[in-house]
Amino acid sequence: MNHSKAHQQTAPLVVMASLLVGQMAHADVVTDWNVKAGEIVVAAKLGTPPANRVLAIVQTAVYEATNAITKRYPESGPLLEAAPGASVDAAVAAANRATLAQLVPSQQMAIDAAYQAALAILTDGPAKTAGIAAGEQAGSRPAEWCTSRESWSGWTRAQLTTADSRAG
Repeated sequence: MNHSKAHQQTAPLVVMASLLVGQMAHADVVTDWNVKAGEIVVAAKLGTPPANRVLAIVQTAVYEATNAITKRYPESGPLLEAAPGASVDAAVAAANRATLAQLVPSQQMAIDAAYQAALAILTDGPAKTAGIAAGEQAGSRPAEWCTSRESWSGWTRAQLTTADSRAG
């Protein structure tokens, strides 16, 4: 009997805890945009090595934008400044848009639609504006790094998004 009573008292707590954990286990803005960027790159039909390069460059921009705001990790390149209180959600959207627009311009309509949808749910104001500025700045950098003459890759922008015989 004691086991049964303890089980009856514990069962509702376990159910409640699982419901709370289930609600907390949702994707964040970075993960959501990673899925969107993947869909956009697939729609561009780039092929595997170029698609991987594009996604890596996009995620580098996202990292730079979010880290400029959160200062969670050491800077990985030239210092990127973000205004205090800048929106991480806006920065992630802007970094994705800026980078994808450079590297898969054939998908501009899909990129802009995802960007506008992401910004529409954010409150207008200084945080959103500062986040967009940080994301745009970060979004312009990785493609520049990968195509600069000093870059380790030496790739041109066209080579970043086309298949070639080199390892990707």
